Amino acid sequence: MKRSLPYKMKTLVPAWAFRAGQVLSLPLLLLSFSANAMIPTELNLNINQVHESNSIGTVIGIFSADADAGVCTYSLVSGQGSEDNSAFIVAGNTLKAAMVFDYETKDRYAIRVRVTNELGEFLEKTFTIEVIDVYEITNSIEATNLVTPNGDGKNDTWIVRNLPPHGNNEVKIIDRSGRVVYYKRNYQNDWNGRTSNGDLLAEGVYLYVIDFGAGLNPFKGTITLVRDRH
Repeated sequence: MKRSLPYKMKTLVPAWAFRAGQVLSLPLLLLSFSANAMIPTELNLNINQVHESNSIGTVIGIFSADADAGVCTYSLVSGQGSEDNSAFIVAGNTLKAAMVFDYETKDRYAIRVRVTNELGEFLEKTFTIEVIDVYEITNSIEATNLVTPNGDGKNDTWIVRNLPPHGNNEVKIIDRSGRVVYYKRNYQNDWNGRTSNGDLLAEGVYLYVIDFGAGLNPFKGTITLVRDRH
């Protein structure tokens, strides 16, 4: 059961104000607190992954506590599981990178975080931050530039070779007017000249954009759609 903080307002009277069992007339100092605030019982981080080759200051995730805890602050603290705290920064409720990560050097980091409510009650929790291997695409991605979906087994679908194995990609096919006619996350080499809704597209030249995220430059090119080629 959650325990509510026991008071809302406190009246402070300095000792010198008392004389002969009476209290002199003077302004009272009132300190108010959140009556409904409770001791934090939950501490969450919405994302615990960061891509390697990041920039310093890259936002990794957002901390949150249970709503009943009221207004809270977040900080990195020492203790068990805090050995990698120095690799990160907490700004407000945001976890940021304080270094450039390299997957091949280290792929997991441990941090210890404290959430504190208005009256100093706190909860601590450890988190593991995973470094995601950024697939080197500069010289490895190869995409065909012709699709002839006539069922002869040749160029029936658009093939992109050497896509990252973790599937972190977004593919867009764009027509001459700039409309996105096809969109797919984790592309599976299955575009056959149709829209995302399955409608046939007209023959012609289309632009493709492959976005790998993680701040990497997208891979772009053109593809020609021909329906009667044998």
